[in-house]
Amino acid sequence: MSGVRSLDELRALPLVAAIERERWETLAPHVAFVELAPGERLFDAGRASERLFLVVEGELGLDMPAPDGRTVRLQHRGRGQTAGDFAVLNGGAHLVSAVAVRATRVASLPSFAFERLTGIDPDILAHVYDTAATLSRRVTTARAYLELFGVLDDATLAALLDASETRHYRSGDTLFREGDIADGLYVVLSGRLHVETRNADGRATFPGKRRGRERQSHDRRRIAEVEAPESVGELALLAGTTRSATVYAARESTVAHLDRRHFESLIAPRADLLLALSRLVVRRHVDDVADGVLRTPDRNFVVVQLDPRLPLRRFLSQLRVGLRANGDALVLDARAFDTQYGKVGAARIAFDHPFNGAVSEWLDDQEHRHDALVYVADPELTPWTRRAINRADRVLLVANGTLGNDPVRRRIERELEDVLRDRAHRPPIELVLLHPAGTAQPRETRRWLAPRTLDAFHHVRLDDPAHFARLARRLTGRARALVFSGGGARGYAHLGVQRLIEEQKITIDAIGGSSMGALLGASMALGQDARHVGRLSARFASKRALFDYTLPLASMMRSEKLSRFCREVYGDARIEDLWTPFFCVSSNLSDGREVLHASGPLWEAIRSTISLPGVFSPVPTPNGDLLIDGAVLNTFPVDIMHERLGGTGSIVGVNVSEVPERFDYYDFGMSLSGWRVFLSRLNPFRPSIRIPRIVETLLRSTDIKGIGRLNESRAMIDVLIEPDVRDVALLDFKSYARISDIGYSAARDVFAAHGLCEPGECRVPATLIASAATPRASSPTGRRD
Repeated sequence: MSGVRSLDELRALPLVAAIERERWETLAPHVAFVELAPGERLFDAGRASERLFLVVEGELGLDMPAPDGRTVRLQHRGRGQTAGDFAVLNGGAHLVSAVAVRATRVASLPSFAFERLTGIDPDILAHVYDTAATLSRRVTTARAYLELFGVLDDATLAALLDASETRHYRSGDTLFREGDIADGLYVVLSGRLHVETRNADGRATFPGKRRGRERQSHDRRRIAEVEAPESVGELALLAGTTRSATVYAARESTVAHLDRRHFESLIAPRADLLLALSRLVVRRHVDDVADGVLRTPDRNFVVVQLDPRLPLRRFLSQLRVGLRANGDALVLDARAFDTQYGKVGAARIAFDHPFNGAVSEWLDDQEHRHDALVYVADPELTPWTRRAINRADRVLLVANGTLGNDPVRRRIERELEDVLRDRAHRPPIELVLLHPAGTAQPRETRRWLAPRTLDAFHHVRLDDPAHFARLARRLTGRARALVFSGGGARGYAHLGVQRLIEEQKITIDAIGGSSMGALLGASMALGQDARHVGRLSARFASKRALFDYTLPLASMMRSEKLSRFCREVYGDARIEDLWTPFFCVSSNLSDGREVLHASGPLWEAIRSTISLPGVFSPVPTPNGDLLIDGAVLNTFPVDIMHERLGGTGSIVGVNVSEVPERFDYYDFGMSLSGWRVFLSRLNPFRPSIRIPRIVETLLRSTDIKGIGRLNESRAMIDVLIEPDVRDVALLDFKSYARISDIGYSAARDVFAAHGLCEPGECRVPATLIASAATPRASSPTGRRD
């Protein structure tokens, strides 16, 4: 058949029939025709292309590669229909392969010819967008069904796809509510859903083991997070009951809905499909019983620039490098989106625009193709900013943290607050303060925190890869935290762990502790290395340096020396100004609650958490409370660290407090006279009466309350180190070097088991073994082991 006849047949196709004949004179030289025999491929999935194909005669089958290596047929394209729509729009790869079902002839147009066509007739562009979006949805839905159910024959998959309705939900939209009649099965194609149910007792539920960051409603608790390709709503269908939970979109989400009638006809009769759903129900039930909502790492981040002169390009470039440790990251601002999407002004498309579905499908596809997406919001609340916020897992407010920059809330912050105020779910909002290269220590962070309600904040030094790597780990749920327990002099085992961490260059992204663990952890967070802390330990071991006895009306010590020591060690540093996030806990003597110290003068927080009751004076607060040793209520605050990490990341815990004690044989009876003990020590002919010292008794009393919580804490720890310090007296501070070696030895064994040491460098030197007790067996019982 001649080329002229083929061109005449092309012009007769309904899609291009409205184009005047004279216009074809400029288009015809760029149109090529391809003849395909039955079974011959026009293009392959995954191959890049910038050509649009129109079927002039015959039929094409569009095949998708399945996870098991097969191909499944998703669609057919006949006369007048297009193929290659997705690739020509995005300048990317084909989603499917095109195969001739029978003898077929197609017209091939390069991208510039396609652009001329769409410039002449906008309806052609609309058709291509709709066709690309429809195919993208079908591919995504097919992948979800195949991953959810396993191997499906073509007929079953086609029936499921034809019966499924694609639904789009904005952030905060509700899919169904607890008590509703079960209308069908929902399969997540993109985005994230939260599943919540009422508390049986009506008590408040706050983030706990593997639970998310934000506090939840007083009468509801989250029992699951659902992402592609999981389903939700299957329990009511299987059990024949009403909905047992409320499900809403945590961010913009696309869901395939299979109504009840089709569920009962396509899935219910198939034992293999029901088994896959049953396994999902059982797994969620196990997580719920364990109070363990598994947090899915965040992937969509929205950057909101607070300062016009911010070095935003440098920040984004260095953040992308940091994110690469966890995979590929795509950065999209409005201009980059227009360029990659292939349509100028596409970023300004609003939710109610006819092309909105195509834009959402394109972004969904990018989420499937990349490990992280960084959306850069416009400086104002434009449609692009609204779209980015609607798809956000986290919102990052980025500001210049240098002194002199006004910390007042910006207009864009107030606008975002208005947008998010009434939503069922608000993404975490975090502040990133950028500091110039060479900045020694952040200052005046409290001025930025005071006018804002934030979920977290970050200090980042520009051109410092370690800082951007830490930021990336915190954002993507891969942060490694360190928690030190209390334990008196036994806490010097923490110093040995710090020494090994420094030797092995193990990254630590957050530090927390209680009592002696907080004292040592604070020095580490402040940037003091183990050698420096070792020198300070000699002074701390001196009773003359710290003990200033007084009339014991409130405490045995006046505590002025202890306060002076804390001031000298920590200076004027404030917790919120530390590069490495830090917290410690103290106990409120007034109301019996734990007190979290995550801001304020560092020395005051440490002075509070080490205020052993009866020995050192309590620390009064401006509102009239009295703070004492943190170990009284929480000697190993792993739970607080877990909550601050949002239920993600990993925790290295060092416990030296909640351990069995070895006491001497005591025989002083049911009463004890201090004078009698004193006189027995003066008599050389009789053995002196053995008694526990008062300070050690007080220290031990803070330990025993926490022993019952230890198993709870172990479930949240990924790497647990428990040096054998039972033979170390709680007040034996002068033996800090030997205790440190015990911690070092124990840490080497545990780190070696977890691959945290370099190969061949985790063997304990023989000289060290001689001075260290054999570590107690300690293995993690954490979330991912």
